[in-house]
Amino acid sequence: MEEDRFGVPSSNIHAAEKWIKRTKNNDFTCYVPTRNEVLHLNSDKLVKILIDWMCKSPTEIIPSKSQISEVKNLLLQREDVHQLHGIITMCNHYISGD
Repeated sequence: MEEDRFGVPSSNIHAAEKWIKRTKNNDFTCYVPTRNEVLHLNSDKLVKILIDWMCKSPTEIIPSKSQISEVKNLLLQREDVHQLHGIITMCNHYISGD
């Protein structure tokens, strides 16, 4: 379960990779973190990955509100939760649609 990418099928990730290559659009990213990464990755690197996933994903892998809610719940379990205030706030806004 920890290596799960929040239910995003690998076929969607591959489709996103193909779209980025085909369009040569470097403004988008096709990386979806695993639950394990959200729990244990260096906070600076993790924040960048999460922002990219929420803001720079092709249609095939745009996270749902429930996926970001799961991310937030994992972030709240981290020992360095105090350093993640900004990304947790971003998750709250994403979930609420603000």
